[in-house]
Amino acid sequence: MKKYGRILGLIMLVPLMMINSLSVLGAEGEPLGTWETKVSMPTSRRRLGVIKSNNKVYAIGGSNGTFLDLVEEYDPVTGLWTTKASMPTAREDFGVGEVNGKIYAIGGYVGPSSYLATVEEYDPETDTWTSKTSMPTARQSVRVAVVNNRIYTIGGTNGSYLATVEEYDPETDTWTSKTSMPLASVGLGVAVVNNKIYAIGGGATGGAYLATVEEYNPITDTWTSKSSMSKKRSYFGVTEMNGKVFAMGGFDGSSNLDLVEEYDPVTDIWTTKANIPTARRFFDAVTLNDKIYAIGGYDTGYLATVEVFTPPNDGVTVPLNLTATASSNSITLNWDAVTDADSYTILRSTTSGSIDTVIATDVTDTTYTDTNVATGVTYYYVVRAVKNGAESADSNIASAMIEVSNNRALLLIKLLDENDKEYDLAMSDVDTFMNWYFNRGIGQGPVYYAFTKDYNTGPYISRKEYILYDKIICIEVNEYTK
Repeated sequence: MKKYGRILGLIMLVPLMMINSLSVLGAEGEPLGTWETKVSMPTSRRRLGVIKSNNKVYAIGGSNGTFLDLVEEYDPVTGLWTTKASMPTAREDFGVGEVNGKIYAIGGYVGPSSYLATVEEYDPETDTWTSKTSMPTARQSVRVAVVNNRIYTIGGTNGSYLATVEEYDPETDTWTSKTSMPLASVGLGVAVVNNKIYAIGGGATGGAYLATVEEYNPITDTWTSKSSMSKKRSYFGVTEMNGKVFAMGGFDGSSNLDLVEEYDPVTDIWTTKANIPTARRFFDAVTLNDKIYAIGGYDTGYLATVEVFTPPNDGVTVPLNLTATASSNSITLNWDAVTDADSYTILRSTTSGSIDTVIATDVTDTTYTDTNVATGVTYYYVVRAVKNGAESADSNIASAMIEVSNNRALLLIKLLDENDKEYDLAMSDVDTFMNWYFNRGIGQGPVYYAFTKDYNTGPYISRKEYILYDKIICIEVNEYTK
């Protein structure tokens, strides 16, 4: 018996090189980080979307006097830019997010009073775009955050400044309304740390500029105010790295800014880092391999500028020798201890290029067992050490997959109404059911599970039996060899 816990065209060939580098020290001699200027994008533009997937950076859409559908891919290893399949809808000032290796372009602007609700999905592996269900609220300047494979669209404008928050589930292609932000805002920045979303700054109704920070918890659907930035601003670059939020550049109502600030959600404190070399607004930023890429934007003209920031070493040692070992229903991780580490954070993904979903925090041992796994799926893991509230960079990547079993099982489900159910299933189907059950326990997925009956179909095309999650009181799995 088993018991479940739970390339179209190559544009530019250049050697990977540092064109310019600037390392900065603070007033007390402390390092503030290093900026490098990299090879520019082939196409100058502002109000674009920048996102990472599979260790590449994608610059999507935007405008430079005309609305663009252009997609250009940057490889940090080779320093090459490559043209990819164009986005179906040319637009600017939209949101982008990545889930399971797919990129989603959401909302945007295509001319006077022409606000979009359009959602288009890009698959970098096949270089193809697919239309998805539109966002309920059409808007530009919408900001996107991803938590547990759900996309949250936040703020923006459709003629009026919005506090709207809507959640998109790529798996079901459905939208759900969530609790609005405390303040309507346009041109804000968002970042995710430890499955919390931070909505930062922006512009408010009446022409005011904001320095506010609001923290959103998707589990409780609630907002909490945090410490403000030192500078009010909008249309700036925001990204997360190693558990910290970085806010760069932007516009304060009178001038473009070069200010860079780092926010630590653990201490709720902002600190100043090395200024971005090019003061600008309307650009986007993304983190990849412990570096921040600030791309495009506007100063006195449209920019193709690519500047890369390396924050100062926070002194936390990276965990070494991470391994992942699969058993029949779990994957166990092991790694070398980091001296004086307070705890470890575990991150997981089903793609190797974007391992950014936190599945465990405050782990004090050097081993961890992941039971919320499915058979036949390869899972990729990294571990970070935590010391005095600061996180290290990522460990090496380890991966494992539970092989699909040929065994079957008798699945017994005891219900509240005592109308018990019994199904003879392949173990892979049992695993699918149990994964639904575990995910439903944390509020994800539909409230019911459908079993297909492939016997006694009679005159029917199909027969299905639906089990409601909140009616289940006990599950028993009796595995056997066929």
